Amino acid sequence: MPDVMAIVSKAIFEKAAGKAPALGTKLAMDRYVSTNKNLEPVAAGGRLYLVTVRPPDEALWLVAVLQDPHHDGKQWIAAPSDIPLTDISELRARIKFESGKGMSATPGTLGMSLQTPRILTTDDVALLDGMLGGAKLPLAPGALAQGVPPPPEGAVSGDADRLARLLAAVIADPEGALPRQIYADELVTRNDPRGELIQIELALAGPLSIRKRDLLRERREALLQKHRAAWWPYKVEYRTNRGFIEAVTGTIAELAGTTALFAAEPVIEVEVSGVDGKAAAKKVADAPWLARARRLVVRGSLGDDGFAMLVAARGAQTLRALNVSVNEISSEGLESLGSHLPACHNLVLTANPFGDEGISALCQWSHLANLEILYLASCEVTEEGVGELLAQPLPNLVKLVLSHNELDDAVADAFVANAGNLPALRHLELKNAGITVAAIERFKSSGLQLARLDVRRNSIDSDEVADSPFVRGGQ
Repeated sequence: MPDVMAIVSKAIFEKAAGKAPALGTKLAMDRYVSTNKNLEPVAAGGRLYLVTVRPPDEALWLVAVLQDPHHDGKQWIAAPSDIPLTDISELRARIKFESGKGMSATPGTLGMSLQTPRILTTDDVALLDGMLGGAKLPLAPGALAQGVPPPPEGAVSGDADRLARLLAAVIADPEGALPRQIYADELVTRNDPRGELIQIELALAGPLSIRKRDLLRERREALLQKHRAAWWPYKVEYRTNRGFIEAVTGTIAELAGTTALFAAEPVIEVEVSGVDGKAAAKKVADAPWLARARRLVVRGSLGDDGFAMLVAARGAQTLRALNVSVNEISSEGLESLGSHLPACHNLVLTANPFGDEGISALCQWSHLANLEILYLASCEVTEEGVGELLAQPLPNLVKLVLSHNELDDAVADAFVANAGNLPALRHLELKNAGITVAAIERFKSSGLQLARLDVRRNSIDSDEVADSPFVRGGQ
């Protein structure tokens, strides 16, 4: 759920706050008038951070935070923001945005540099939320009270509110370490052992001496043995990371019963099984957890209609990785990609027999150039289809898998002819693809900067490629 920063003009801001606004004032803004397409990512459930630039020294003020805004055709509307006007000028040099470009440091240009709304990184959001301190931030979607440990006996109600806000910050920034650390520290002050677990797992994710790592692992296991059932009493398979559940696996029905889990855990990966046909796909498309997922694995027989239903779902537009292996998707299904899945960088289409027609459909996808990883194994693709794919600019593609397709040595010519479209390609898999050692020689002179070329299960012995350490041959 991307969070976006956008600027409120001086005229609009002073219309709401007056000519001499005071820091700490709550404007309770509930809308932002704009049709800028760069704001569309927040439609999937993100937050809109509204800022303004104040004269005479270009102070940067945070004006409002709109949670889950929706667009009515002219403006973005949400519940009234409860945050006070806050000077965040000290963050100017620290906020980087997803683009990595940050804000302009040239005097007189700050307002102009913020005219285009930009997606914030998780670190940016943590910095902004940190500046708000005890201000009441909007809760992340699904942050229900049942996911928050009870306060200790005698605690005031504000303590529970604080814990709820801290948990909401973790869920809103599921990959950030800072919100977890803050939440863990708060739990430790309440003598809650879950805080110690989070601290231990954060430490284990970093560099440690062998002895220290062994001691922490031993303590981690002791905590899990004693408290796992109480912390995670869920009926689905799950995987934890840094003290929280990050991945879940289950059927559509099983996942439908996990409201409490998604309310209390920063889940970013979901594997759902039994998705057969359009009706089942609609259940996934409508599932409230879909907008939370960064990575989605679908097991079943989606078919073309089901695939079209899934990729068009509002909640799917923030997916970074989609795996639809063995789902009976044809070229007609791939045509439905259109302009959907703008955030997808990892696409797995393994064992969907769409052939070269499917490659033609894939080439029409608006966001093909965003891909970093693409799996096309066992898709009945020929060297002609590969050539059509490689003729497209693929500036970010790092890994391409073409194994178990009926290719021949001519596929190497397609890579040689289109090497300029593949500047980032480092890993190429051509297992069981009908090529010989002659193709290896073509790859060596292709200009590609390959770190690994996997040609196992072809008519190539290991000793034939022994002089090329990046090539893996044999069986």
